[in-house]
Amino acid sequence: MSKMEDLKEYIDPKNWECLNAQKQHQLPNALFKDRDDEKKVLKSDSDAQLLIRITFGAFVKIKAIKITAPTDSGPSSIKLFVNPGSLEFEGAEEEEPTQEIKLEQDDLKKDAKPKTVKLVKFSKVSTLVIFVPENHDDADQTVIQGIQILGED
Repeated sequence: MSKMEDLKEYIDPKNWECLNAQKQHQLPNALFKDRDDEKKVLKSDSDAQLLIRITFGAFVKIKAIKITAPTDSGPSSIKLFVNPGSLEFEGAEEEEPTQEIKLEQDDLKKDAKPKTVKLVKFSKVSTLVIFVPENHDDADQTVIQGIQILGED
């Protein structure tokens, strides 16, 4: 398997966590839904930050990530952490991420290209943590319509 594929089938559906998400707008809405269903979203609760932990059922090689979101309340950057131990908001803010990706408003559109990651650092991933520190318009809530993780097993 040398081409990039959506790794959602490798995500352990019972082993994910998203801190600061609204109860009715949780992570599965962005990970597992039909990508054309724009009513189901992941939405932050008390402020713009989100801390997303995704566990895979096997080691995967991540090559790219695609975030789909409204251009105003979508993330302006994401910090990716590979196989971290326990990580809370304070640690995600202070620790050096495996990679930080800036997201321009055009990067959040449905037809935008996925953002590639440094392959050497994402070659044996069992857990991926995505930290969203802020959104584009400094809105109170961050909204994510879709998260697509691309790579191979």
